[in-house]
Amino acid sequence: MNETPLPAAWTTPDDWQPLPPAASKVAGIVGALVAIPFCLGSGILGSAVLDGWPARLAAAVALFTVVAVIGAWLARARVRRTHWKLDARGLQVRRGLVWKHELLVPRSRVQHLDIERGPIERRFGLATLVVHTAGTRLHALRQPGLLDADALALRDALLPEADRDDDTL
Repeated sequence: MNETPLPAAWTTPDDWQPLPPAASKVAGIVGALVAIPFCLGSGILGSAVLDGWPARLAAAVALFTVVAVIGAWLARARVRRTHWKLDARGLQVRRGLVWKHELLVPRSRVQHLDIERGPIERRFGLATLVVHTAGTRLHALRQPGLLDADALALRDALLPEADRDDDTL
């Protein structure tokens, strides 16, 4: 089986790779932005209780700040607790502190791979690797926060043999 050579940093057997520091920044930004809809809904409910626009505005700003800080903190903590490695079995991802999840996507189950880059990820040089596996239409591993070069290298390393032509008649 022809396998794409892996970068030297990935070849140590028990070396789990952390997500880069930029992934923590992006997760913090996205976590804070997720707070906006929650604050708008709470602001509408709070406007019925509070009198005067200064009190309503102060409550909305305080609520947005608290929810945005909590959302950013939780998202950054999740990124710090996410590690991945690629070995002969396939791609493994380890997440969590209290509820730990370890996912293994065997190479033999990989159907196709996508790389997604949103505007915030592009600004920080990151990408999301989506590994679609055999099974129903919803079986996929989405791993955000990878360096763009790592996402491309993982995609190439997880591809089936290059000289196999399954899609030809």
